[in-house]
Amino acid sequence: MGLIGACTSGAPAPSKTVTVTVAPPVNAATTSRSVSATPAVTSPRIVTRLAGTCDTLLPMSAVENAIGRLPPGKTAFVVGVPEKDIGRLAYLNCRYSMPARSAGAPVTAGIEIGISLYGSASQAQHRLAGTITDYVGHGATRSSLTIAGHDAALLLGATTPGYDIPLLVVASGQRSVAVSIMSTIAPGASRRRVMSELAAVALARTGG
Repeated sequence: MGLIGACTSGAPAPSKTVTVTVAPPVNAATTSRSVSATPAVTSPRIVTRLAGTCDTLLPMSAVENAIGRLPPGKTAFVVGVPEKDIGRLAYLNCRYSMPARSAGAPVTAGIEIGISLYGSASQAQHRLAGTITDYVGHGATRSSLTIAGHDAALLLGATTPGYDIPLLVVASGQRSVAVSIMSTIAPGASRRRVMSELAAVALARTGG
């Protein structure tokens, strides 16, 4: 009993009152911030060369499928050199249904498809607009149409030599495509359809 008395006797120990405020639990749903995801803007990939030549990009089989029959005659493919003054990086001229050549006579292909690659889409559109203006200035009538979702122009009716063969032009990105065709290959009733098919094939096989 003496031990217990010694531990509990004497003056009380000093003390102070401490007030503790307990914060309510944090609700993650109410504290999270709403973040709008903004899609990253990517620049279009710049193309510096065409992915092939006429025999690989526009072989005879592709032309045959587009016009519904095998073009008669021979073919001739031209690979152009870059032309810095107009911003053109590459050029292909694909000629089908070439007639027999007579001495001194100009040779005109039954079907001619020109594919040009420019340094930018704006240069391609500028050159396209220039071609249209040039043909209209030489008496051609312009008809608007759409090829694979792109605005195109069909230029007909000019009588000036060099402008008197029907021409369809269209641009897609850095590329422009020009299709000309003789009436022996596609007479008036089928001309628009055949030229549109050829232009669509050229766009699809050279980059879409």
